[in-house]
Amino acid sequence: MSNSKVAFLKFLKNVGIMAGIGAAIILIFFYIYLPSTTNHNESITVPELIGMSFDDIDEFVTKRNLRYEILADSGYSETLDPLTILTQNPKPGSKVKENRKIYLSLNATVPPMVRMPNLINTNRANAEDILVSNGLKPGEIEYVPNIALNAVLAQKLDDEDVAPGIQVPKGSVINLVIGDGLGNQILDTPNLIGSSLDEVKFTVIGSKLVLDQINYIKVDSLPSNTRNRVYKQLPPAGEQTSSGGSIEIWINGAPPKEEDDGTIQMN
Repeated sequence: MSNSKVAFLKFLKNVGIMAGIGAAIILIFFYIYLPSTTNHNESITVPELIGMSFDDIDEFVTKRNLRYEILADSGYSETLDPLTILTQNPKPGSKVKENRKIYLSLNATVPPMVRMPNLINTNRANAEDILVSNGLKPGEIEYVPNIALNAVLAQKLDDEDVAPGIQVPKGSVINLVIGDGLGNQILDTPNLIGSSLDEVKFTVIGSKLVLDQINYIKVDSLPSNTRNRVYKQLPPAGEQTSSGGSIEIWINGAPPKEEDDGTIQMN
């Protein structure tokens, strides 16, 4: 056999050996090394983290071979405690690789502020829808004598009028004062003479009137049994007035005073 043929056969042998080594390397990389480093055909189910306390997250996540990151932007839900998990990505039940990072947001410690809408002259149903859409809650409904049937006459937060545009905490309960449509009803003014202040308030409310002003004047010439009782009123008893009208009364006695414990006493 000539030297050229021997050299050619040796070359083919070397090429075959190199090709075999290359194929072996490729097989080892794709079927042994790569699966071992990427957990091929292995996955972890993302747990439900929403509602969990932030203090419990670290151990709960890391022992499942996952990582987490708290996002700078937080939200607010009144149904969850402060500093509990509000949102997560990926979602619960998702299949992920080991060591995958889960992005979390926390529930804020205080509710954000929202702008109070203008509900005045809006009907009740629409006003309640507007409150909900602005992150507020409809509260108590107080009907008062007024010709504007079912229209909002006042909007209140903690028994105080709240003006449109004022910033209030999200989730605040807004009470509404609504007209009952009877503002032009004619009725007789009730007789309040001899009544106590509590009795007056009860009677006036039942008569669809408004107790506008209370005057305290101690009149010594009146009988003792009229102490702290109404001795004068305007309009006088029996005079016709419209529902929603005002009544002014005079009480025989000194104005009430607040004591240290916050109670009110009559002299």
